[in-house]
Amino acid sequence: MDNLETAKKYYEGWETSNKEFLNVSPDLKFISPDGNFSSAKEFLDQCWQFSGVKFQNKIFLSGGDFVAVKYGFPMTDGTFKPIVEWFTIKEGLIIEIQVFYEKS
Repeated sequence: MDNLETAKKYYEGWETSNKEFLNVSPDLKFISPDGNFSSAKEFLDQCWQFSGVKFQNKIFLSGGDFVAVKYGFPMTDGTFKPIVEWFTIKEGLIIEIQVFYEKS
Protein backbone atom coordinates (compact mmCIF):
# COMPACT_ATOMS: atom_id res chain seq x y z
CA MET A 1 0.00 0.00 0.00
CA ASP A 2 1.45 3.40 -0.90
CA ASN A 3 1.44 6.38 1.46
CA LEU A 4 -1.63 8.00 -0.10
CA GLU A 5 -3.61 4.77 0.34
CA THR A 6 -2.34 4.47 3.94
CA ALA A 7 -3.72 7.96 4.68
CA LYS A 8 -7.04 7.24 2.96
CA LYS A 9 -7.43 4.01 4.97
CA TYR A 10 -6.70 5.99 8.15
CA TYR A 11 -9.69 8.25 7.49
CA GLU A 12 -11.84 5.27 6.56
CA GLY A 13 -10.93 3.79 9.94
CA TRP A 14 -12.01 6.94 11.76
CA GLU A 15 -15.23 7.27 9.79
CA THR A 16 -16.21 3.60 10.31
CA SER A 17 -14.79 3.27 13.86
CA ASN A 18 -12.41 0.53 12.70
CA LYS A 19 -8.99 0.84 14.38
CA GLU A 20 -7.58 -1.92 12.14
CA PHE A 21 -7.51 0.58 9.24
CA LEU A 22 -5.40 3.18 11.05
CA ASN A 23 -1.90 1.77 10.37
CA VAL A 24 -0.28 3.93 13.05
CA SER A 25 3.06 3.20 14.66
CA PRO A 26 2.90 2.29 18.38
CA ASP A 27 5.32 5.22 18.84
CA LEU A 28 3.06 7.66 16.96
CA LYS A 29 3.89 11.30 17.58
CA PHE A 30 0.75 13.48 17.43
CA ILE A 31 0.95 17.28 17.57
CA SER A 32 -2.09 19.58 17.63
CA PRO A 33 -3.18 22.96 19.00
CA ASP A 34 -5.11 21.18 21.77
CA GLY A 35 -2.53 18.62 22.83
CA ASN A 36 0.37 16.38 21.96
CA PHE A 37 0.70 12.63 22.35
CA SER A 38 3.78 10.41 22.16
CA SER A 39 2.17 7.01 21.54
CA ALA A 40 -0.69 5.54 19.54
CA LYS A 41 -2.28 4.26 22.76
CA GLU A 42 -2.26 7.70 24.39
CA PHE A 43 -3.64 9.31 21.21
CA LEU A 44 -6.42 6.76 20.73
CA ASP A 45 -7.36 6.73 24.43
CA GLN A 46 -7.95 10.49 24.24
CA CYS A 47 -9.32 10.91 20.70
CA TRP A 48 -11.19 7.75 19.70
CA GLN A 49 -14.40 9.31 21.06
CA PHE A 50 -14.48 11.26 17.77
CA SER A 51 -14.53 8.12 15.61
CA GLY A 52 -17.61 7.52 13.50
CA VAL A 53 -17.63 11.13 12.32
CA LYS A 54 -17.88 11.75 8.57
CA PHE A 55 -15.21 14.24 7.49
CA GLN A 56 -16.31 16.61 4.73
CA ASN A 57 -14.58 17.44 1.43
CA LYS A 58 -11.31 15.61 2.04
CA ILE A 59 -8.44 16.69 -0.21
CA PHE A 60 -5.24 14.62 -0.23
CA LEU A 61 -1.78 15.71 -1.46
CA SER A 62 1.15 13.32 -1.26
CA GLY A 63 4.84 13.24 -2.00
CA GLY A 64 7.64 11.10 -0.65
CA ASP A 65 7.04 10.16 2.98
CA PHE A 66 4.38 12.85 3.42
CA VAL A 67 0.64 13.19 2.91
CA ALA A 68 -1.32 16.39 3.60
CA VAL A 69 -5.07 16.24 4.10
CA LYS A 70 -7.53 19.14 4.27
CA TYR A 71 -11.09 18.47 5.42
CA GLY A 72 -14.06 19.91 7.27
CA PHE A 73 -14.75 18.51 10.73
CA PRO A 74 -18.49 18.57 11.56
CA MET A 75 -19.28 20.68 14.60
CA THR A 76 -22.34 20.30 16.84
CA ASP A 77 -23.84 23.55 15.50
CA GLY A 78 -23.91 22.17 11.94
CA THR A 79 -20.86 24.06 10.69
CA PHE A 80 -17.57 22.53 9.59
CA LYS A 81 -14.20 23.44 11.11
CA PRO A 82 -11.41 23.53 8.50
CA ILE A 83 -8.52 21.26 9.49
CA VAL A 84 -5.24 20.32 7.81
CA GLU A 85 -3.27 17.26 8.87
CA TRP A 86 0.32 16.50 7.83
CA PHE A 87 1.28 12.82 7.97
CA THR A 88 4.77 11.32 7.97
CA ILE A 89 4.58 7.71 6.80
CA LYS A 90 7.42 5.18 6.82
CA GLU A 91 7.15 1.58 5.62
CA GLY A 92 3.35 1.68 5.60
CA LEU A 93 2.99 3.07 9.14
CA ILE A 94 1.97 6.58 10.12
CA ILE A 95 4.70 7.73 12.49
CA GLU A 96 3.71 11.37 12.95
CA ILE A 97 0.60 13.50 12.55
CA GLN A 98 0.68 17.29 12.82
CA VAL A 99 -2.75 18.92 12.96
CA PHE A 100 -3.45 22.56 12.08
CA TYR A 101 -6.67 24.45 12.88
CA GLU A 102 -7.85 27.63 14.54
CA LYS A 103 -8.60 27.13 18.21
CA SER A 104 -12.06 28.26 19.29
